[in-house]
Amino acid sequence: MRYFYYRIYQQLKKVKTNNTPALNAMILLGILQGLNVLSVYGIVNYFFHISVYRIHVVLGGTVLAILLFFSGFIFFVGRKDEIYKQYEGESKEERKRGTIYLLLYILLSIVFFFVIGETLI
Repeated sequence: MRYFYYRIYQQLKKVKTNNTPALNAMILLGILQGLNVLSVYGIVNYFFHISVYRIHVVLGGTVLAILLFFSGFIFFVGRKDEIYKQYEGESKEERKRGTIYLLLYILLSIVFFFVIGETLI
């Protein structure tokens, strides 16, 4: 996740109107992680038929969003300089491979979430 944060942060720094690329990168990663957690919940719900009230879903989603936000803020935004130093010396081949992995992670997270939602739930 640290590398994905770094790659997203690097891309967002290039946007001239983006004043907070570190925060925006963390929010994007939080959204993707939330989609992955919800996908796993969809699979578990499909196999075990867990009945959950709507208020519990709302509360659970709110707690999940808050946890992902604060953990991302602590682990990514607060340490962005450390993460930047760790990955700044990567070669072009490593950068290309990392970008492909990041794009696959984003694409598969979104596709998996919608496929699980459409077919299992």
